[in-house]
Amino acid sequence: MNNNNDLKKAVDAMSERTVTELFSCAFSQPLKLLGQNDASLSSYAVFWCVAENQGITQVEVSRRTGLSAKTVSRVISLLGENDDGRGWIRQDTDPADRRVRRLTLSRRGRNVHRKLLEDVRNLGKALG
Repeated sequence: MNNNNDLKKAVDAMSERTVTELFSCAFSQPLKLLGQNDASLSSYAVFWCVAENQGITQVEVSRRTGLSAKTVSRVISLLGENDDGRGWIRQDTDPADRRVRRLTLSRRGRNVHRKLLEDVRNLGKALG
């Protein structure tokens, strides 16, 4: 009976790992289709959250995605309009509170978002 329990635990662990891998691939694939081979699930989650909630703050992105503030900050740097970023996300100072940065998609980011929506629709059609 102990062998059955061990087998069940092993299968559960494999299933969880497989589901995690599939989930990660499914959500990072759209950015890879756009030539972003180093795309991560975190960057996709942050990008999508900003795209769907224009003017959102980093704190709110962290809350909605479940990512740490440090991870969100790193992703914003990678996707932002700075020297090293991709130029997809803008950070604008909130006029009511200059300490707060509001996040929106840049023109480049909106173009990427449009392509992502198209890719997601095509993926849905292929799976449907």
